[in-house]
Amino acid sequence: MFMGRLNDIKGPDLLLQAFCNLKNKLKDYHLVFAGPDGGMLAKLKAKVEEFKLNDRVRFLGYLGGVDKSQAYYAAELLAIPSRQEAMSIVVLEAGITGTPVLLTDQCGFDEIAHIGGGQVVPASVNGLQKGLVEILSNPTQLKLMGENLEKYIYEHFTWDAIIDKYMKLYYKILSEK
Repeated sequence: MFMGRLNDIKGPDLLLQAFCNLKNKLKDYHLVFAGPDGGMLAKLKAKVEEFKLNDRVRFLGYLGGVDKSQAYYAAELLAIPSRQEAMSIVVLEAGITGTPVLLTDQCGFDEIAHIGGGQVVPASVNGLQKGLVEILSNPTQLKLMGENLEKYIYEHFTWDAIIDKYMKLYYKILSEK
């Protein structure tokens, strides 16, 4: 699944091309794009037509609230093919639902690979292809990645974890006076 605006910086065209190139290797998989059109929807749909993948690629449009949450829970994998990000928020959203991620090295969240919550690849069609084949080839490992990412998000990005960090910082500052 892809979650985000369908525009150049988010890289949905890279992901779609990678999926199209792998259509025979990933026969059992579907690709879902969830997010508003940012100027690329017509181009992406034309690519789907060109590769005759209408039965395996879906465009859901904007999802919010419960629908967005359910989409994360339903996905086996979230792919984040961004060409440039400061820090990908959808990683946190996917992680809290236990959905592993495949993201590019331009997302500002490379620690995902270090904690075993997903895989980081170059921001290219080739990088995404290699990552998709590798990450989807082992469903047991994929489930474990989702569990690792969920644990990491709970330990580092929930309000309780953030408040705990601030409290430790405050106590440290106060003890230095």
